[in-house]
Amino acid sequence: MSILRLKSRHWLLAIFISASALPVHAANWTINRVNHALLTPPGGVTVAEMSGVTYLGPVAGAHRFIATEETKGELIQFDLTLSAAGGIDSIANVTAIDIVPTSDFEGIAYTNPERNSVFLAAETGAHLREVSLATGAELQNGAVPTLFNNRRGNLGTESLARSQDGKAMWIANEQALTIDGLVSTAVAGTNVRLLKLNVADNATSAGPQYAYHVEPIHGASTLGSPQSGLSDLTLMPDGTLLALERSVAVATPIYLNRIFEINPADATDVSVAPFNAGLSGQTFTPVGKSLLWSGPIDASFGQNMEGLTLGPQLANGDWSLIGVVDNGDGNSGNTIVAFTATPVISADFDADGVVDGADFLQWQRGNGKTIGATHHEGDANRDGAVNGADLELWKGAFSAPPAGGATTAIPEPATISLSIAASLAVAAHKKVRRSARRT
Repeated sequence: MSILRLKSRHWLLAIFISASALPVHAANWTINRVNHALLTPPGGVTVAEMSGVTYLGPVAGAHRFIATEETKGELIQFDLTLSAAGGIDSIANVTAIDIVPTSDFEGIAYTNPERNSVFLAAETGAHLREVSLATGAELQNGAVPTLFNNRRGNLGTESLARSQDGKAMWIANEQALTIDGLVSTAVAGTNVRLLKLNVADNATSAGPQYAYHVEPIHGASTLGSPQSGLSDLTLMPDGTLLALERSVAVATPIYLNRIFEINPADATDVSVAPFNAGLSGQTFTPVGKSLLWSGPIDASFGQNMEGLTLGPQLANGDWSLIGVVDNGDGNSGNTIVAFTATPVISADFDADGVVDGADFLQWQRGNGKTIGATHHEGDANRDGAVNGADLELWKGAFSAPPAGGATTAIPEPATISLSIAASLAVAAHKKVRRSARRT
């Protein structure tokens, strides 16, 4: 999609047509909203304007999360007990954690138990703070490319996600930077930048950037302050990136949330010239996106959900997703929202449309990876690990009869490797013979 300057109605029409033709890819996940519950703090604890959330891990039969509170110099910790279906059964141990840096923190990502810290993304500038959960002290102020300083008021860096293996983080601004185009409208949406940060020994360095097209505002009214923006990012166990969009308008519902799956495979890296000077007037391909869920948080106003994080895996193989609501509008509450994410099982690791010996070799090379594995590396059930469970899924798909009812004899597991090696050798021999005939 290209960003075009609005000099005539023809330019506006061009933007609308381009935005409607965004790349679409087959999704790796499906999402279902389960329920929501109100977080009620104890005396002495004030909770206000939660805008980001991250998962720390299991604790005493529950699951611990921490949320940001925008401009307050504290974080909010709470424990959830979840049902087998992934719904919220109870919320307990609501506690404030004082932190030294104070800013408009919107995104948050936990590191690990050993480091016991969180990264915080703020709308106020091109920086990424790391804060100790034990002391509240700032551990580092990581740099973000300075072009993110071209933010609009209250529409800057909103999102932050960290991979399970800690090797990557993603951030994004809420609506277009001043150098990248216009804010959202009811017909054109807005364009933001996704920035991948590479992480080594907990130090970050800027990686590629991709354009992401946010959906238009869901209502046409110009009353109040209608807008549509990117509110948060979430990384799934297999590395799939999800985007939470939030649209507000004088409509029914007032607040509409959308969750998309992102695919950057065919997108243009806009971190380089000429795009690093701005997207306006340039031609580029944005990331692909697939809609996984859309709707209001409740049946009335919808509530202003701004944060989303990956939670624990459930017994049935699904994963929990937990969202938080910003109560700053006077209509929304301090609401916690539960979703479930179901992986799309596939043993076609090389994505050629066929489950065969080549896919087994992909699995074999990735076998033993326990965290951060991708589907391409042999993770059939998308849990971030490559192991025997994925091999069983490959065997089941490889053993399935082809279309038309014909059947093929499948080797026993003990001879799979030899059979594949033989097949590859035959294929190589045929290729050599064809080459010899041509010469």
